[in-house]
Amino acid sequence: MNVKELFAAHPTVTADGAMGTYFSQLTGQPVGQCEKANLTAPETIRRIHQEYLRAGARLLRTNTFSANRFALHTDRHTLEAILTAGYRIAKQCAKDNAVVCADVSAIYDSSLSSQDIRDEYRFIIDTFLQCGAETFIFETLPDFKTVLPAVRYLLSVSPEAEVIVSFTLLPDGHTRSGTSVASLLDSLLPYRHLLTMVGFNCGCGAGQLLAHAAPFFSYIHENTDLYTIIMPNAGYPSIENGRTVFQSSPAYFAQQTARFLPCGVSALGGCCGTTPESICLLNQGIAAPDRAAVPQDGLSVTAKPQKHSPSPFRKNKFLLAAELDPPNTSDLSKILSAAKLLKQAGIDVITVSDSPLGHAKMDPAICSARIMREIGIEVLPHLCCRDRNINALRSALLGMHGEGIRSVLAVTGDHIAETDRGIIKPVFNIDSTRLMELVSRLNEDVFADSPMAVGGAYDPAPRKTVHALKRLDKKMANGAEFVLTQPIFSENALASLDQARAKGIKVLAGIMPLVSYRNACFMQNEVPGMEIPDELVSRFRPDISREEAAAVGVQIAVELAQQIKSHADGFYFITPFNRAEIIQQILEQL
Repeated sequence: MNVKELFAAHPTVTADGAMGTYFSQLTGQPVGQCEKANLTAPETIRRIHQEYLRAGARLLRTNTFSANRFALHTDRHTLEAILTAGYRIAKQCAKDNAVVCADVSAIYDSSLSSQDIRDEYRFIIDTFLQCGAETFIFETLPDFKTVLPAVRYLLSVSPEAEVIVSFTLLPDGHTRSGTSVASLLDSLLPYRHLLTMVGFNCGCGAGQLLAHAAPFFSYIHENTDLYTIIMPNAGYPSIENGRTVFQSSPAYFAQQTARFLPCGVSALGGCCGTTPESICLLNQGIAAPDRAAVPQDGLSVTAKPQKHSPSPFRKNKFLLAAELDPPNTSDLSKILSAAKLLKQAGIDVITVSDSPLGHAKMDPAICSARIMREIGIEVLPHLCCRDRNINALRSALLGMHGEGIRSVLAVTGDHIAETDRGIIKPVFNIDSTRLMELVSRLNEDVFADSPMAVGGAYDPAPRKTVHALKRLDKKMANGAEFVLTQPIFSENALASLDQARAKGIKVLAGIMPLVSYRNACFMQNEVPGMEIPDELVSRFRPDISREEAAAVGVQIAVELAQQIKSHADGFYFITPFNRAEIIQQILEQL
């Protein structure tokens, strides 16, 4: 029996509930041991499947959710045994009474290449196919593109296979990658011919999920012939004595999940925290004639932020930006004074760096908001991925937008110094290109009325051009509208600037004034990626005075700017030690 045959006989069916949390509840073992129990405790897994079947489940997921080498820290031989045993146990329990779905999760590991992940999916799929699997569920997904290559591969080797994809929404109505419900629809519709069923699982309880998921289901039913599925958590978890506990009662879960019935959902089941009792009561609710109406409030997918002047990076003008470093104290007086002087000198945008070299300084968003309010100049805060997971990044973007900031520079972030790594832990949940994608998705819904312009970095060094241009293509594909380049000290970089601009992106060329002989030597020898010709360093002397050195630095910057101007869409001045008067002098001479 397959999914289509199942729904031909039953217009609405019950799916099973949680495996991992119920396994932990029964055995006292951590959820992470669940898939390994296919080999070490098969009788326990068999018992769980049988309890869900007795509760009324007709869609049964294999106990293989986290079964990949990277999640289980195992080898291919052991993984194959876990997958094979997981499918065999579920099939023996289901017999002809339920459809067995080969369960595959999204593979998360930032250290892996896309090829590594692609190969792992192929191995998992091939193993399931050798077992005779016909129906696959890719669940708890942050977006569709995560598994699109795997789905395509599956159907290339088994064209008759049935594919279910299930996404995870957080209480705010977005996935963990920041994808909105509307964006999910946009990404799914071109590939609906590849799918059999779509829906949601995990993330939150049915009550929180209903308002966000109901419009999705309505659209799917009106515009496609896909079946739909919903498998919420048993409410939201809490931690008690080191254990994850779900407070929601099975009766409440069943009552809330049954509220999806008027949406026309094809299958209803449960995820984390649910038990066979939860599914039994849900199954009874599906059979009951009294179905609660779907609430009509809160169904809007799109928030409506207040309007604000558009980003200066979207204006057709030669743009002048200057970078200031935020303070390492709470005193903003010096940076505010520097910003005021730069505005008077003709600077259009103040950019504020984010903890360069991994050293903690004031949050650039907070610093930028103060500058914009008190000085009255547009700002461009840098947003660093190193210190924030995706939730924190999203929160920071919401805060910036609420403050009227309409431009952001996405940076992956410098690595933590070796001496600090025992104390300070980097996050790197996503990199700068994924952050750009997050901003783009927010622009599609939450920021739709007043979108943010997102930019990135670009290194025009000739020896890095090929790699930099490939990276730039990826950034532009994820929504980048402008780039700020690394400091340019030679006309050798001009060809790289031209190649970047030819792609249609706004390029602000970096200009960093050197301010002393010591500063020039340090930048040349100790700052990674900085290429300063010897002839520029030689224009300074070890005994040069501060005033004379500043004048030499200004003159070099002016010469470079004159060479660069026709190859750029603006200048990005890196203000040395926040000495705004140096940038003022450069602008006066230009």
